Amino acid sequence: MSFDHEQIAGLIRKLASADQLLAQTYVNGSVFADEENRNAIDGLKKSGILRTADASGEYRLTYDIKRLIDRLLLRNQRYQQNINMAKMILSVEEGIDDYRRALGQNNQDEAQYHLEQIDDTLYEAIEALENSLSVMFAAITSQFGFVSSLNGKIRQNQRALAYAQQLVRELNQIRIDDCYEWLSWSAIPPELSRKIIRFIDQYKNIVERLTGIVGRMKELLFKLRLQEQTANRCRAMAQFLRQHPEWEPLDWSADAGIPELLRRSAGLRLQPGINTANPVLQADLATIVQELRRQAKPVAPLARDSATSPLDTRIPDQIKYAQDLYQSHIENLFALALEQQGRKVSALTYWGEHGLEIHAALWLDIVFAQYCCLPQRMRQAITLDMQGKNLQGYNGNQVIEEIQLQRVA
Repeated sequence: MSFDHEQIAGLIRKLASADQLLAQTYVNGSVFADEENRNAIDGLKKSGILRTADASGEYRLTYDIKRLIDRLLLRNQRYQQNINMAKMILSVEEGIDDYRRALGQNNQDEAQYHLEQIDDTLYEAIEALENSLSVMFAAITSQFGFVSSLNGKIRQNQRALAYAQQLVRELNQIRIDDCYEWLSWSAIPPELSRKIIRFIDQYKNIVERLTGIVGRMKELLFKLRLQEQTANRCRAMAQFLRQHPEWEPLDWSADAGIPELLRRSAGLRLQPGINTANPVLQADLATIVQELRRQAKPVAPLARDSATSPLDTRIPDQIKYAQDLYQSHIENLFALALEQQGRKVSALTYWGEHGLEIHAALWLDIVFAQYCCLPQRMRQAITLDMQGKNLQGYNGNQVIEEIQLQRVA
């Protein structure tokens, strides 16, 4: 089927004459026919630009027109593309064989047709890869900002990572050596060699960018999972506090027997400037002000030495890692409770066997607080049996003297 210039020009004029109507249909998703636009909609429907929808009198853009606008505006576009590199390579190889055969028979029109087919195939493959990478990179850069929840961001990241790995497998279908074989033709025309060389250069660039995108997605997925774990612990602690409003942590910050790692210092007191009301600073401030008033002219600033300083090539000292010893003991205690297969584990017994340098009451408080921060599936697998004396006059309150941990699942 062939088309002349007038048919193409007529289709473009029909699109231009209904620009506002088509824009409204694209933005709103559909348009309803009325007395004013009935004739325009009928003409666009006959031309294959609009199609009928489910509701009576409702029309939508056809798939080809909507896909064309999406690709031009990069709107509502997903990084998933149906890319079959093996099929593309086979199509290019068949096109090159047909191109060589047409040139051998001196059929220039047929050769030009096959050359255009090869150019379109290579361009569509590279364009699909470029669009996938650009949309994928935008989603990663915004940390999947089109979804609000952490679970949604993790799901989108996992889908993007799965598609990127699928894309890597598709790109493995292309072997650069086979692409260079296309250039081994001794009498290859320069227009074909330029197209193949441009495709090889763009392919190498896409592979390099895809490698970086996969690395960034793995790093972002790790961060999102850490944030999800922290959020789950905060929600679990908030839920427990709503169920037990009478619970309060022990005030052990002023206790002399706690280790330095667990000691809480006084909060910082920030000042936007010098506190002139401080009597300790008033004498020094008055001396500075009087000295400035005696000066006949301002003191010239000191000349800076512009000489370069030698480069320090010494290896920096390693910073000692401040390990949270008690966090490790808590993890070992929970792991021990899971290993006992239903037998109870005493927190005080563990405290005594390992000779911890904190008071028993503080250790029990830490165990209970860390248990509340566990994920829900872990709290369902371990149960706490808190033993102690009930406080007179306070319903549900007791002084905890022992905690027994037991696996229930």
